[in-house]
Amino acid sequence: MHYLRCIHPPGGATALVASLGSAKLHALGYGFVLNPVLFNTTAIFCTATLFNWFFPWRRYPAALAKRPAPATIPGYEPIPHEDFVYALSQIDSFIDVSEQDLARIYELATKRHSIQGTCEVFLGHYYSNGEFGPEWSVRQIVDEGHDSVIFKTVAGAQRGNSGIMKRDEFASWAKHEVVRDEGNWRRKP
Repeated sequence: MHYLRCIHPPGGATALVASLGSAKLHALGYGFVLNPVLFNTTAIFCTATLFNWFFPWRRYPAALAKRPAPATIPGYEPIPHEDFVYALSQIDSFIDVSEQDLARIYELATKRHSIQGTCEVFLGHYYSNGEFGPEWSVRQIVDEGHDSVIFKTVAGAQRGNSGIMKRDEFASWAKHEVVRDEGNWRRKP
């Protein structure tokens, strides 16, 4: 189950039953694998596949789902297969999500970012540019003039630096307002 990436607790329970079962069960030997295990597994698999076939938004097994080609999002490059494999190999855990699902999550997250417009900015509030990696930063407006704002970068790229921008420039840079929550920056609802 581990090598096929289909960890399933009832499968482990079946092996436990085979090893701890009664003398009658032990008398079956490897016949236990054919009947009842293989027979029942085949029946359940066929029933699940047939039942889910009627719902185009839900496929079982997941390999039967038709996936749209990933869209190209301006400002974001597609993540190559090698980068996904490398990232997953760095996590010392089993993640029950396919590479295609991760790519879809990335696409949805970046598409949401790309449709964000400019936001209204206020003195003392924190804003993020919504970028990924080393380009990400959070700025706080520390003072304002008639049509300009003075900001301080409090996290990410150029942390500790201050600057001045026209209010509309800053509003266009700021993709969303953020708040500090348990040591992390998150989008303000």
